[in-house]
Amino acid sequence: MCGRSNGESRGSHDRGPRSAASTWGDTRRAIRAADRAGEESGTSSSTKGEQLMRRALFGAALIVLGGAGSAAAQSTVAFGPHDLSAGSAIRNTDASINGQTCVFCHTPHEGSPTVPLWNRSTATSTYQVYASSTMDAAAPTSAQIQSGVTGACMSCHDGSIAVDVLANLSGVAHAASVAFTRQATAKATYGASGTGTSNVLNGGAPFLGTDLRNDHPITIIYETARAATPTEFVTQAISGTKITVGTTEPLPLYGASTATATVECASCHNPHNNARGFFLRKSNAGSAMCLTCHIK
Repeated sequence: MCGRSNGESRGSHDRGPRSAASTWGDTRRAIRAADRAGEESGTSSSTKGEQLMRRALFGAALIVLGGAGSAAAQSTVAFGPHDLSAGSAIRNTDASINGQTCVFCHTPHEGSPTVPLWNRSTATSTYQVYASSTMDAAAPTSAQIQSGVTGACMSCHDGSIAVDVLANLSGVAHAASVAFTRQATAKATYGASGTGTSNVLNGGAPFLGTDLRNDHPITIIYETARAATPTEFVTQAISGTKITVGTTEPLPLYGASTATATVECASCHNPHNNARGFFLRKSNAGSAMCLTCHIK
C-alpha cells in the first residue's frame, strides 16, 4: 500500500503538463503584444478589425483549452484498469454489456442489500493476514475482511470469484438473466501470472490471493495502534461522518468513530481514480503517503 507512484522519479526540471490557466495567460499576453507592435509600427495589424478577430480567436481558445484542462485534471474509470466492459481492458466479446462500465461493481437496481448499489458477490475466502510482535492493533478475522471495505476489493483481487459473478449483470430492474462470454484465451478470474493469456486483463493485473502476510495490514483499528504508540502515528480527525489522517491530501479511515475506524485498501487506493497509477490517492514521492500516517 506504500507503492511508488509513477511520478516519484521525476526530476525537478520536469514540471509536468502546464495548466490551462497558464496557457490562457500566454495566449492573452501574445495577443496584447501583437496589438502593441501593430500600433507602434503603424502596420495593418493594429486595425480594429484584426484586433477584434484576434480577441474572437482568443475566446475560442479559452473554450477549447478549458475543455482540455478539465479532461486532463480528471481520471475516470472508463477505459482504465477498472473498466471491465466489452472492448476495454478485459478481453471479452459479450455485446450485451458493451459500454456497461459501472455494472461490474455497481447497479442502480437489485444490488446487494447490505452495501448500497453493490453488484458483486461477497468474497468468502479465508485469509492469512499480516502479523507482527510489534503491531498493537489486533489482526482481523476473515469475516471482518469479507464484510468491510476491503472485502469489495478482494471480491476480484483474491482470484476466487469470476468477474462476471454479479447480482444484476444488465443493471436493468427485473431484467432477464444475461449470459456472459469471454474470449477463449481470457481467464474468468485474476491469476498469479502476469501474461495476458493467463489473466482477465492484457499484461496481467494485481493478484493478491488469500495470503496477505506480505501486504500492508488491512481492516485494523487505527486508534488501537495510535493509542499504544502515540508518538509514532498521526492523530486522526473527524469532520461530519468522514474520518481522515493527515492534513495535506488526507487519507480516509472507515468506521463510525475515530475509536473504531479501520485502515482498508481504499485508505491508500481510490478505485475510481488512476491518475497517479496504482490507483494511489496521493503521490508517494519521498514516502509522502507512508508519512501521512506514520511519524518517522
